[in-house]
Amino acid sequence: MREINATKQKILIIGLVGILILSVVMIGVMFFQKDASNNEQIKDSTELVENLNGENVKKNSESGANVNKDSSEKFLKLAVNDVFGLKIKKGTNQILFYQQQKLLTADPFTGQKHSIGGYPFAEVKKFLWSADASRVIVNDMGEYYIYDLSNNLANKFRETIDTAIWNKTGDKIIYKYYNPESHKRKIRIADVDGTNSQLLVDNLPYRKADLMLQAGIDKFCYLPLPDARVKGKLFCSSMNGENKKEYGGQYGQDYLWSPNGEKILTSFTKEEAGEQLVLGVINKEGGEAKGLSFGTTVKKCVWSKNNIDVYCAMMGGAPTAIMLPNAWDEQYFNSADTFWKINTTTGKKKRLVELDEIETVIDSENLVVDSEESFLFFVNRRDRSLWRLKL
Repeated sequence: MREINATKQKILIIGLVGILILSVVMIGVMFFQKDASNNEQIKDSTELVENLNGENVKKNSESGANVNKDSSEKFLKLAVNDVFGLKIKKGTNQILFYQQQKLLTADPFTGQKHSIGGYPFAEVKKFLWSADASRVIVNDMGEYYIYDLSNNLANKFRETIDTAIWNKTGDKIIYKYYNPESHKRKIRIADVDGTNSQLLVDNLPYRKADLMLQAGIDKFCYLPLPDARVKGKLFCSSMNGENKKEYGGQYGQDYLWSPNGEKILTSFTKEEAGEQLVLGVINKEGGEAKGLSFGTTVKKCVWSKNNIDVYCAMMGGAPTAIMLPNAWDEQYFNSADTFWKINTTTGKKKRLVELDEIETVIDSENLVVDSEESFLFFVNRRDRSLWRLKL
């Protein structure tokens, strides 16, 4: 009887030892598999870095933008909100912009962002790069500053300035201001520090006006802010205020020069206080006017480098009985855009993206294209997010 009990005890001990050994083996296998999986993920990540020219692509927590590694996708959000001042970085297809006190670049293929500096502006309304992207005209809380990236300093230009643009070379400022002593509105050009000021327009008839350059030659232009109740002419002259030329005169008219300065894309309403904008094109002499049968503002367009085609977003979703472009300029409503390429010579139009591919309602502005015209970049006014569209 004692021998039987001893045998049972031996069997029980052997069984417990076997279970213990099996448990240790299973734990070891599980650990090995997890380690192998981690190694495989590291290997995949390394291969991804090599495929993207050494750039480690990951989700950017600062902007909240989703990084999409599939460069074939038509739309890609590059930054979530509060984006200003789009400009193509010279020699690349990367986009420069200002967002939440940071100066950033974004890669259109991967969405990866890099910081190139920053400055604590409080409430940016305008952010305009110089030609070489070394300086910026900034409207911060209604005051105008010249920000220099080389020394990270921002100097107030002058207190009474209303609006400003860079000259062609980016070493001078053209600005509009109000003179409280003479009660006149004037346009001047000066160095970036305000010195060497020269009068261009002595008595501007518009309280609210916009400034632009005539592309291709050294001329500046001004016009009243587009208003469907006002016939808006464009006035251009050389930098000494001479060789003046007038264009247009339709209600709510706005203008966009072609890169070579030979054509002007224009938008206007067909009647006073009109509800519908139309596009047209004229030559640099103001002749050869041609309608393009396309409803939008030139602020939703950008010229191709061939000086023939334009990339435009067509306005959609406007309520009835409103004035355009007033209601859009004043953000009374947000458009629901579709995207097109228009030949200004033939009027032929091509849709850039199908409706079912536009998953987000977009009201675009500040459109720019890279030098190879592979991507169209723009800001969505609904939340000031940055997007790119593959062309």
